[in-house]
Amino acid sequence: MCFGFDPSFDDTQWTDDWTQIPIAEVPPGIYGGGYRIERRVLEVAEVFGKPYHLALPLDCRFLYDPEGRMWMSTTPQERIMMYNNGRRSRGHVLVGGLGLGLYPQYAALGAAGEATRITAIEQSPAVRAMVEPTIRAALSVPIEVRTADVEEVLRGPVLERYDTIFLDTWETLDAALLPQVNDLRDQALRHLAPGGEVLLWGYSWMVRLLEDACRLLLSQPPEQRRAWLVQRVGAIEETLALLTPVLEQFEGQVVDDLEPALAWCRGYATTVSAG
Repeated sequence: MCFGFDPSFDDTQWTDDWTQIPIAEVPPGIYGGGYRIERRVLEVAEVFGKPYHLALPLDCRFLYDPEGRMWMSTTPQERIMMYNNGRRSRGHVLVGGLGLGLYPQYAALGAAGEATRITAIEQSPAVRAMVEPTIRAALSVPIEVRTADVEEVLRGPVLERYDTIFLDTWETLDAALLPQVNDLRDQALRHLAPGGEVLLWGYSWMVRLLEDACRLLLSQPPEQRRAWLVQRVGAIEETLALLTPVLEQFEGQVVDDLEPALAWCRGYATTVSAG
């Protein structure tokens, strides 16, 4: 664990505690710029690849962008991950990305997190217009919302320090994003108050995906790994760039005991950076 960041923290850890926290949902409807929020009541949902049967029907929201693509949701999987991050949050919190408002609520409610003040940086004016009124009405702690790019803010001068920084600005959980996410984490660490912590949505998930890819790669005969990798990922440059150092680290080695090799891969996953 480096100062201010614990890569072993797993926000996909199963819990039912989120069901005890009432959440204010953004009203469904058509919003500016062609965005649309739909309401659905779920009785069964997929959570981390498995069907989850809800004890009671759950009122959820689904946000669609102007092209009709589903962008965000408040399904049980999202709630579990946001709850787990929220309950680890305290003090003055910087949030990168408003989402549909789950995280600020979990972070600020005493039954979950212990945020006393929230500063939210949301790049999309449309998302801010949709979500901010609901958040302001739901929270009892002060919240300031700014329209800006949180990545630019974090790369800029340190003007204020935060007890918790939660980042959720990547649309998918893809191991190929780890270099960019690690770079953003390192920038965020500069803005922490003493004893503060950076939290990254889905980080452990992405590390596990990289570990799975390394397991498959190192299971191949040494002389076949490079060709296998190229055939497997095709022309996906980000994935090739991510896994090439793994090839080089174990060049010519027959890996009979995978666990030490995978431990190296996990360490590599947390340090590889685009910076």
